[in-house]
Amino acid sequence: MSPAGKGSDQNDGEISPEDRAEFKKRSAELGRKLEAARPGEDEVAKSAKETANREVLGRVLRLSTELIGGILVGTALGWWLDTYLMPQVFGAKTWPLMFIVFFLLGSAAGMLNVIRSGMKMKTGPSDPSKGPAVRDDEDGDI
Repeated sequence: MSPAGKGSDQNDGEISPEDRAEFKKRSAELGRKLEAARPGEDEVAKSAKETANREVLGRVLRLSTELIGGILVGTALGWWLDTYLMPQVFGAKTWPLMFIVFFLLGSAAGMLNVIRSGMKMKTGPSDPSKGPAVRDDEDGDI
């Protein structure tokens, strides 16, 4: 049996005016649906603002975690030294001394970490292959 007998197009690839009008109607309807589904400029601006807010929140959480982590580690180390190591090893009870000293050292280390992270966020990565090119002072070439 020939392909023409199986319900293939009898018009040799030409579209009738009714089919052409139906095709245009369906494509216009599809275009309207796509435009309705596409996000508007307000939604794009809103999502960009949300992304920026998430980045800022992530930076704030990272910096606060570094500060609090330094303080907690220093405090815990000072407490451990005062409570367990000093009385047992050296026979001296120095209860608030090591606690205070290591609290201050932990606080200073936490602040130093925050400053380093803040400078890294401000200036970019320290690996030259990952950051923008910097002009050389001697020859003026990049």
